[in-house]
Amino acid sequence: MSADIRNRTIHSAPIARLRCTISGHVLGANAAFLALMGFESESELRESNPRIQDFLADHDDRARLAGDLTRELPSQEVRWLRRDGSSIWLRVRTGTKRAETRDDVEESVILEVQVEDVTGRHHLEDQLLQAQKMETVGQLAGGMANDLNNLLTGIIAHLDLLEDGFQKGESDRIHQDVEEIRRAATTGSQMVKHLLSFSRGERLRLREVSLEEVTRSSMRRLRSALPDDVQIDMSASAVGPVLADAEAVEQMLATLAANARDAMPEGGRLEIRVGAGGFDQEHLLTTGWGDPGDYGIVTVTDTGRGMSAQTVSRLFEPFFSAREGQDGPGLTMSMVYGMMKQHRGFIEVESEPGEGTTIRLYFRLAASAARDGDDELLQPDLARTAPRILFVEDDENLRRVTVRVLQAHGFEVMEATHGLHALGVMARRGVPDLLITDLVMPSLTGLELVDELERQGKLPPVLLTSGYSPDFLIEEGQPAPQYPFLEKPWSIDALVRKVRELLETSAVEVA
Repeated sequence: MSADIRNRTIHSAPIARLRCTISGHVLGANAAFLALMGFESESELRESNPRIQDFLADHDDRARLAGDLTRELPSQEVRWLRRDGSSIWLRVRTGTKRAETRDDVEESVILEVQVEDVTGRHHLEDQLLQAQKMETVGQLAGGMANDLNNLLTGIIAHLDLLEDGFQKGESDRIHQDVEEIRRAATTGSQMVKHLLSFSRGERLRLREVSLEEVTRSSMRRLRSALPDDVQIDMSASAVGPVLADAEAVEQMLATLAANARDAMPEGGRLEIRVGAGGFDQEHLLTTGWGDPGDYGIVTVTDTGRGMSAQTVSRLFEPFFSAREGQDGPGLTMSMVYGMMKQHRGFIEVESEPGEGTTIRLYFRLAASAARDGDDELLQPDLARTAPRILFVEDDENLRRVTVRVLQAHGFEVMEATHGLHALGVMARRGVPDLLITDLVMPSLTGLELVDELERQGKLPPVLLTSGYSPDFLIEEGQPAPQYPFLEKPWSIDALVRKVRELLETSAVEVA
C-alpha cells in the first residue's frame, strides 16, 4: 500500500489514531483524534510542534516518558489533556512501523497510537466507588449515632430533673450553668440527627419548600457566623418549589459558609445565588452524572484560595479535610454529599488554586418529583398511653433515668433490658397498660417483641422509641411499624406529653 493511500485510510478511520516518532514528536492524526482532542485541523495540531508527552495529564507519566516510547508509553487507560485544558480518560494501544523516506522524519521507526474514549465509564466507576465509601461509613456512623442518642437522651432527662428541683430565687449562676449544659446537649443531639441522616439510618423529611425562603431565613445566622472582613450577598431568580428538608438545607448552607470562611482567612466575598437549571441527556453522557430534568439550584461561591483538582477529587471522602495543616471537622462535606443523595439531588464543585470555589446544590423541583411518582416521607404516627407501663431499653443509664421520670409523674413502671426479658416480666406481672420499647435491642428487637405479643393476643398499646426513624426500615426492605413513635433524644416534657396523649386515647384514667 502506498503512503498516500495509507494516510487517506488512517484519516477516514472511525477509531482515533495518532502517529509520532519514538521520541514523541507528533507527525499526524486522523479526524477522529482531532475531534476527540478538540483540534479543528491537523495543521492546527502540528503547528506548535507538540510531543505526545504533552497530552498526558499526569506529571509523573510525562516525566517518565523521556526516552524510547516503544518501551515506555503506557498501553493502558490513562488521563489525557484536550486542547481546551479539560481531561479525558483514554484506553491507549501502541504499535510500530518502519518509517517511509521523508524529510521530516529523523527516526527509522514510527509509533502508531490508537486511543478510545472511556471517560464515561470512569465517571460511573467513580460514582460507584463513592457510593460504596458512603455506604461503609454510613453503617459505622449509624451504629455510633444510636449509642450517642441514648447517652444524649439520658443527659437531657437528668437536666430536666435537676431543673425541676430548683426553687425560684436561687442562684442565677446555677440556672445559667444548667442552661449552658442544656444548650450543649441540644447541639449534640442535632449533630446526631445529621449524622443519622448521613448514615441513611434516618430519612430526611422532604416537603415542598421555597429555596429562596429557606436561604433568606439562613442569611442572618450565616452573617453572624462570618467575620466582619467577609462580605456575604444573596440573589435569587424565579424558581418553583423544590422537594427538600428545610433544616437540612440550612445545615448544608452553614457547612459551606464555614468552609468558605476558612478558605478566606484574610477576608473576601461569599455569594449565594438561588435559581433554576437542569441537565439534559447530553450532559449525562458527557459527564457520567446527573439525572436529566429541571432543578432548583443553590450556588455558593467564595473568593478564597481555592483547591487543586486532586483535593476536589477527594473532597467527599470521609474524614478528608481540605484545610491545610488541619485535620478539619472530618465528616462535613461527606455529610453534605449524603444529604444531597437523600434529596435525590446532586452536588457540583468547581475550584482552582487562587481562583476561589463554587459549589452548586441541585434540588429536584416538586412538580417534577410528583410527575415521577416520588412519595413524601411519612411522619411518625401518634397514639396512646396508660398508668401501668412496661419500659424496655437495653441502655442501662437511659433505662434508669426514664423509669425515674415516669415514676415521678405518677406512673407505675416495670422495666426490662430486652425483648425476651420483657416477655418474662409480662408472664409474671401481667399485661401493662402501655408498652414503651426501643426498636434496636439484642435478643428480640422492639418490633419482634410486638409481633410476639400480638401472636399471643397480649399486645397492649405500644410506643416505639429509637434514635432511628421508622422509615429506615423501609430502606432495609421491611414494612414501617404501624405504631406511635418517639424519636431520641426526647425531653421529659415530650415523653410525658406522649404518654398522657396515649392514655387519653385508650381511655385510661390518669392521676
